[in-house]
Amino acid sequence: MDSIEVEGKTYEEAVKKAVLALNTEEGDLDIEVKEVDTKGILGLLGSRKVRVTARIRSNPEDFGKKFLAEFAKHLGISIAVDVTHSDERIVFLIESDDEETLVGEEGEALEALQHLLRLAIVKEYKQNLKLLLDVNGFREERKKTIIGMAKKLAGRVKRELKPIKTKPLNPYERRIIHMLFKDSSDITTSSEGEGHTKQVVISPARSVNAHH
Repeated sequence: MDSIEVEGKTYEEAVKKAVLALNTEEGDLDIEVKEVDTKGILGLLGSRKVRVTARIRSNPEDFGKKFLAEFAKHLGISIAVDVTHSDERIVFLIESDDEETLVGEEGEALEALQHLLRLAIVKEYKQNLKLLLDVNGFREERKKTIIGMAKKLAGRVKRELKPIKTKPLNPYERRIIHMLFKDSSDITTSSEGEGHTKQVVISPARSVNAHH
């Protein structure tokens, strides 16, 4: 139960009843005054009642878990969701036997689901929070693959002294490459393209003629 309608002789009394019934703190409740009943002449005689609706205010973490659970139910698959925080991001870690459905080819379905989750949270909380969604540690494996690919391409760039572009990557994957060469004296990186997926251009830090 995350909401309740209660009555009290005063607003404070009604709120106190709601806090006890929902077993929470007043600060965690959204309270809406439904009606104030006043009987008698100018309310001096008779009784006065305040009716309020109190709801437990959810946070983005709980809201996200609920959203993902509903989504999985709709697909007919079972999931377990754990929430952590990393680099000022809310990280939703899904465990599921149906990884293929949730991840898709090269993580396309995972990116789409993450986008939906972000939109739902933005709509609910009116703020653009940084978040990351992962399924069965897919992103960690993907990170290793991306780093391996980037290092191989960087080796070619150093030998041939000309830029090489990666295939289109999502923002998370591009960030892995940018961070990998952030402090490099030989390699610079930049993103190229429009939309969600862009190519990363891996270039020699010094121009071809720098050593002449």
